[in-house]
Amino acid sequence: MTGQRLYVGRDLHVTAEVADGIELEGRARLRPGLIVDLVWPAGASTSGRVRRARVWSWSVVRLGRDGPHYGGHCRWA
Repeated sequence: MTGQRLYVGRDLHVTAEVADGIELEGRARLRPGLIVDLVWPAGASTSGRVRRARVWSWSVVRLGRDGPHYGGHCRWA
């Protein structure tokens, strides 16, 4: 199964990282249960790393002039 590829720093940013997963926020609209491949940018300490996760929860966190921003928790797959 191929996950949707999302780029950390471009599509989403990390708000917290915990043992079982990661907290993310951004403009990407995801649905719980979706498998995503998170890609870290070149130059980051985790440069070139791709890690698969399952969206556990996802909701609107704020509305702004540039549209809604979503956030939630993804568990490592």
